[in-house]
Amino acid sequence: MNKSLLGALALAGALSPLAGHAALVSVTAPGEIIPAPPRVLNDDVTNDHQQGFNERQGVLLVAPLSIDGGAIPAGTVVDSHMIFLNISGRGPVSNQGVIWTFDGLVLGVMSDTGGTLEAASSTLLGAIGTTYPAAFPNRGLENQDGYVISGNQLTVNMRVTQPGDWIRVITANPVPEPGTVAAGAALTVLAGLALWRRRA
Repeated sequence: MNKSLLGALALAGALSPLAGHAALVSVTAPGEIIPAPPRVLNDDVTNDHQQGFNERQGVLLVAPLSIDGGAIPAGTVVDSHMIFLNISGRGPVSNQGVIWTFDGLVLGVMSDTGGTLEAASSTLLGAIGTTYPAAFPNRGLENQDGYVISGNQLTVNMRVTQPGDWIRVITANPVPEPGTVAAGAALTVLAGLALWRRRA
């Protein structure tokens, strides 16, 4: 096989959308999707409305992952996301009924009051390049906070004074179906051959 054909196949492969991920898709007002901050220690990033960002994507769990009320089994491929409301003053500030939509099913949430589940999973699931804190009192959700899972949506209620509320949301990574992978591979080869024939 000549270099032109190899190059064409490599280019076609790079353009073929075979890999899956479960990013934040949208959020209702006053929520906002942001890039992962460099640090999410309590005093480093503040806001007056819920904000969320994508963390690590496509993580294969080699052990069960603890979430509120249970665990996600080993062998599951997951994506991670952080949602928070962290005001700079004493508050209170309340955001009720904010609906976050993902492009993968919500498998679970880590919202325990001290943030211990979140802290324990940050090394595995935290955004690359972002510094996370250890657990501390009231980092998660308290009595006036809560959430509802419905498929690929999460409705979040947060009322904060200080410190803020931080939760980690775990979604299913949508691995492509075998038929999709085969079709994508066939398109890659056809595109490569078409480019090669034009050059020949």
